[in-house]
Amino acid sequence: MLSFSMPTIFASFWFWASIMAVIIAIHYFWGKTPPPAKPGKFFLKYKKTIYNLTDALIILFVVLFWLLMVIPSINTIRQALSDPEPVKAISLPFALSSFFTAIIDVLGLSGLLLGLLSIFHSNLAAIKRLILLFISLLPISFTILALLVCPAEDRWSTFKLGLISSFICWLINGPAIIIGKHFIVVSWMVMRALRLVSGEFPS
Repeated sequence: MLSFSMPTIFASFWFWASIMAVIIAIHYFWGKTPPPAKPGKFFLKYKKTIYNLTDALIILFVVLFWLLMVIPSINTIRQALSDPEPVKAISLPFALSSFFTAIIDVLGLSGLLLGLLSIFHSNLAAIKRLILLFISLLPISFTILALLVCPAEDRWSTFKLGLISSFICWLINGPAIIIGKHFIVVSWMVMRALRLVSGEFPS
């Protein structure tokens, strides 16, 4: 009986990225640039409310990440500290590794989401950029700390997780920190250069 399995190439990120690059290239050379976008009347009327709701959802998700991912790992450390000495020698390193894995992961997600708060969309004065810099340095800082205390067999996976968490923070916050323009604005500028959009960013 024949069985059907999807070719592994369709699960490759680079395959779909290449397809997208080809589509963008075709549009750039032969496509028609769309007219400048105009915000809808509903958005203009409720712009502040929409931003406030979005900010509230972002903060809610950040709090949930910490409650659901970090707090349980802290409880694991407490449990390990109360174990008898022979058991603690095994359970405590495992608990510490779990804690740092959780906190590095959450710091990356938190940095990504907090960088999307409306307060960072414009008027990026020095203080805002310093806040984003602090947030974006936390994942790599905790990764270094984790590498000092985690078991040797967990260091490579911890290092990779730290790089990924740091990358997603800097992907969103890097443009604001370095050039004073939010990620969304820079993305719009790139899409405009590729003739995918036109006009100024609709603020």
